[in-house]
Amino acid sequence: MDAFFGRGEFAVTVPPMDGPLQPNNELDAATSLLEVPAPDNLIAIGDSIYFSSGPKLFAYEPTACAARSIARFPQNITALAVLDDASVAVGLASGEIALHGGPDDGRVITELGAYRGTCPTALLGSRRKLLVAQGSAVRRPHEWRRDLLETGSTGAVWELDLVDRSSSCLAANLAFPNGLAWHADGDLLVSESWKHRLLKFGLDTRESTVALDQLPGYPSRLTHARDGGYWLCVFAPRNSLVEFVLKEPAYKRKMMAQVEEEYWVAPSLSSGRDFKEPLQNGAIKSMGILKPWAPTRSYGLLIRLDERLSPIRSMHSRAQGRRHGITSAVEVADRIFATSQGSNEILSMVAS
Repeated sequence: MDAFFGRGEFAVTVPPMDGPLQPNNELDAATSLLEVPAPDNLIAIGDSIYFSSGPKLFAYEPTACAARSIARFPQNITALAVLDDASVAVGLASGEIALHGGPDDGRVITELGAYRGTCPTALLGSRRKLLVAQGSAVRRPHEWRRDLLETGSTGAVWELDLVDRSSSCLAANLAFPNGLAWHADGDLLVSESWKHRLLKFGLDTRESTVALDQLPGYPSRLTHARDGGYWLCVFAPRNSLVEFVLKEPAYKRKMMAQVEEEYWVAPSLSSGRDFKEPLQNGAIKSMGILKPWAPTRSYGLLIRLDERLSPIRSMHSRAQGRRHGITSAVEVADRIFATSQGSNEILSMVAS
C-alpha cells in the first residue's frame, strides 16, 4: 500500500529547510583562505591545519598564511585522522591506510585480521587504535554515486588495533558511513549518507540508535565544536527527482550503462557548468535568471549541532552560489574552516 500511495519509504518528498536550516548566503560571504584543487579532510594538529588535495597532504600554517606540501601518496587521499603519537593516518582511494610520522611512519594497512580495506571514507584515532568508516565493501570512494544508485548498504565501521594488529567490526550493513566523532558520553557518532541520518553506537553494547534523521541532504564528516556540540558537513542536497529515480531500478540500470557519470540524475559536488546536466530549463531558470530556491544537484551546507545533536545554526550556498560540496570542516580558535569542492576553496568563517 505504501508503494501504491507513494508514502513511507516510497515517498519522494524531501524535508524542507526551515528553522535553524533556513537558507542563507553565509558560505558565499565567507573568506577564501586558499584555492586548491578538490580540497578535503581538514584536521587540526597543534596550530597547523592539515588537508588533502588529490594524492597530496598539506599543512597550513596560520602564522605564515601559507600551505606547504608535506607528503605525496600513490593514490588520492580519502580520509585523515590524528593518532595519539601525533602521527597521521591517511585513507587512500585504493582502500589502503598509510601511517605518516611517528614510530610507524611508512606502514601501510591493507588487511588486518578480518578487515579488508576497500573504501575508507572517515578515520578516527583513539589510544593507538583506529576507527575506520568503510563506505562500501564493493565500491571505491570515488564511486559514491554508483553506490547510491545501487542502494548500497555494505558499509561498516571497524576498529583496528595498531599494536596487536587485530580488528573488530563495530557495525555492518550501513548505507555509506561517511563521518565519525566521539559523543560526550563515550558513544560513537556515525553519519550514514544514503539514509540521511546520524547514528549513535554504544561500543560496549554494540547497539545503535538514530540520533538525527530526515536531513535535507547527504551528511558527511563530523567535527567537534570548541564550546560543545558538533559541525556536520552536508556534501550534496536531496531533491524529488533524485528520490524518484532511486525508486526506479530499470531506469537506473539503463542510465548507468548508457550515460556518462557526470550527467546521471544523481547528486553532485558542483553543477550548472554544462547544459547537458539534468535539471535544466524552467525548473532552474526563469527568463535567464537562476532561481535561488531552484532544485539543484549541488548545494553548500554546514550545520551546527548542539550537545543533544539538534541543529541550532546553518551556513548555506544556495542554487545560485558556487561554494557547494562541503565535505569537511574543523574549528580552530574562533574560526571554522570548511572545504568546498564545488569552488575548489578552503573557506574561513567566524565560528560563533
